[in-house]
Amino acid sequence: MRVFAVFLTLLLLGSTNAQVVIQGKVVDVSSRKPLSGAKIQLDKQEALATTGADGAFEVKGIEPGYHTITVTVDGYESESSSELLFTYDKSPYILLELTSLASGVGEVSIRKTSIQKREAESPVSSQKLSIREIERNPGGNRDISKIIQSLPGVVSVPGFRNDVVIRGGAPSENKFYLDGIEIPIINHFQTQGSTGGPVGLLNVNFIKEVNFYTGAFPVNFANGLSSVLDFRQMDGNANKAKYRFTLGSSDVGFTADGPMGKKATYIFSARQSYLQGLFSVLGLPFLPNFIDYQAKVKVKLNDKDDISFLMVGAVDFFRLNLKVNDNITDSLQLKSNKYILGYLPVYRQWNYTFGTVYTHYGKGSKTQYFLSRNMLNNTSYKYRNNDESTEDNRIFTYNSIEEENKLRVENSRSLNRWKVLTGAGVEYVQFGVDNKAKILIPGAPGTAGIVKDIAFNSQLNLAKYSGFVRAYRNVMGNGTLSFAGRLDGNTFNKEMQNVLNQPTASVSASLPTKVDGLFFNANVGQFTQLPSYTILGYRNAAGELDNLNRVKYIRNRMVAAGLQYNKVKDTRITLEGFYKKYANYPLALNDSICLGNLGTDFAVVGNEPVSSVCDGRAYGMEFLIQKRSRSGLYGILAYTLSWSEFNDKNGKAVNSAWDSRHTLSLVGGMKLKRNWEMGAKFRMASGRPYTPYDVQRSLVKGNWDVKGVALNDYSRLNAERLGTFSQLDIRVDKVWYFKRSSLNLYIDIQNFLNKEYIGQPTLIASQDAAGNLITDPNVTVPSYKGEYLVNSNGFLQPSIGVIFDF
Repeated sequence: MRVFAVFLTLLLLGSTNAQVVIQGKVVDVSSRKPLSGAKIQLDKQEALATTGADGAFEVKGIEPGYHTITVTVDGYESESSSELLFTYDKSPYILLELTSLASGVGEVSIRKTSIQKREAESPVSSQKLSIREIERNPGGNRDISKIIQSLPGVVSVPGFRNDVVIRGGAPSENKFYLDGIEIPIINHFQTQGSTGGPVGLLNVNFIKEVNFYTGAFPVNFANGLSSVLDFRQMDGNANKAKYRFTLGSSDVGFTADGPMGKKATYIFSARQSYLQGLFSVLGLPFLPNFIDYQAKVKVKLNDKDDISFLMVGAVDFFRLNLKVNDNITDSLQLKSNKYILGYLPVYRQWNYTFGTVYTHYGKGSKTQYFLSRNMLNNTSYKYRNNDESTEDNRIFTYNSIEEENKLRVENSRSLNRWKVLTGAGVEYVQFGVDNKAKILIPGAPGTAGIVKDIAFNSQLNLAKYSGFVRAYRNVMGNGTLSFAGRLDGNTFNKEMQNVLNQPTASVSASLPTKVDGLFFNANVGQFTQLPSYTILGYRNAAGELDNLNRVKYIRNRMVAAGLQYNKVKDTRITLEGFYKKYANYPLALNDSICLGNLGTDFAVVGNEPVSSVCDGRAYGMEFLIQKRSRSGLYGILAYTLSWSEFNDKNGKAVNSAWDSRHTLSLVGGMKLKRNWEMGAKFRMASGRPYTPYDVQRSLVKGNWDVKGVALNDYSRLNAERLGTFSQLDIRVDKVWYFKRSSLNLYIDIQNFLNKEYIGQPTLIASQDAAGNLITDPNVTVPSYKGEYLVNSNGFLQPSIGVIFDF
């Protein structure tokens, strides 16, 4: 141990008289010409440097830490970089692209800080997160899906999963883009047909900022109904190779970045989970494990052209701990473990996305080509009593592959006073599934259900095509007006082949009011989403595509409007209202439930007969105060009041599973002396509705032996409601900056107050002392006796992390 301490000391220590040096370049966004005489400011302080004839600048003598670079020059809109980390030996190269005021278009530039920036196409329902807000988020564990739960419109979902529920919509309504490339999967063990999972797979070491849209979606980003997350990655270090080692509560990771010759940079990372060993020691009945990787290479071909290559992927394993009850004597623990082992399947899943982005700057225009391929392989199976020795015990086996190959072209240019974006895209999709399962069709009360053996192999080939256009301009001085339209189609059925049957249209405005610094922002639009491939590829016993003539694009017509106040320094204040009207949502025909209520467990969503007949709506209001300052103080206060409804099988509107009426989030942090930093996050949310069990049907032997879990009584859809959820998380960081390295130690405590949250009680079939299920002699239909287990979530979760840059 002493040898290690001495080695670490020698590695870290060095003269800290070295200076932080920030280098960069300022160019015209259209012509790519360098801009000389531009003033360079650090964190909105006095100008520290000016650019030379080649547009380059250098700032020396800066304190290490997070900083924002702002540039101003006559005849151009001012521009600010993302908040980035600068150390003695690791400072990212800054490229700032400025828009000429002569064009009369562009993003509104009246703000004092970039946090107050309003995008022309999305002046409402959009937020930005900086790297500091991402990395230092208490309780977030450097996981993007957890971090965005601090923002308005996002419902805090108790438990261990990363299901993102936004403005009353299902998790399947969210879409994700990485440097313009769509990435369908951002979580490990992701629910197929939805987007949630327990652990995020994106490495935040790559991310410089996140653009988060809950409405007014960018027209070039398709298929979002509740949100679009646009992740922007850093480039590799152009000067020298640098490395980062991270050790967190669930994984260990390594990141490397640096130059590849004179014109290229790279950044690469890999992570390995150690949850399987940890869960085994803790005595849990399931043992997850994962590996993920991420990489980006950027090549500057010349002043007008560059090309980037990126990839992200993961391999997930999920097995059962069949020896968990060895040496366990507590009866409740024995029952709980046996219940979980009785229904939880074994999972194996892997996925990847490869993408290329080619950018060409022409005379007054910018053209980009996005080429990508993504693939998901999902396997799961379950045998009765986990006995795989005979096929008679098989409850289901499921193997599925999704492949997408995509090409999108975009061109943006100025036409008189308008900024115009046009583009088109094509996709080729291959979906395959091999499904063998026992399907339960519940009978009438007091009777056994019908158990069917189904087996089908489905191969689906699909072509998708789209075209889009957006135009915006300045109005009323520093206001904006934007129009956008999009047409999508595919070859699944005749309804979807006609692009006019599912148009997307959006109109946005940001207008100044008579009150200085107060803007009225609004958007009205129609947005569509293709149902999941699990729905499209489902086949009946005859081998036919069962949903061929019953499904359409899901439609969301949405209005959002509100006010933004910019006169408080380094602060963004917004008040918004929204209304969403859903149509053509798939209804599961066997269970007669709208799929808009599903998506937060590990089951596949949509692998069944459905019909696009369900309607719904969500509406509410949101309030936000977001602050960043050069003193190191940052914070977010977000409050959402909302309602969410979907129709039941009788066409009656009932509360959806996402109807959390009140949601409050308060996040704050401050940089202290000697590079200490402290932060806290408090979340509170009204209890969400849930559907009570059909106890009598659930305990019928034929039903329980197939499902292993209780059946919901959908005649009382979402008739009950859980209690209020609240949680306080805290985090403390200490950073040491050395000449050739830096060391960040942190402690992150989730649920600091150790507050317990009680969910819906779990109905199980009663067990005797030997673990055998007990028959109920008092009913005519062969059934088991039942009992309830307390469903408790929430306990104090401290973790210690290490981030070592060298």
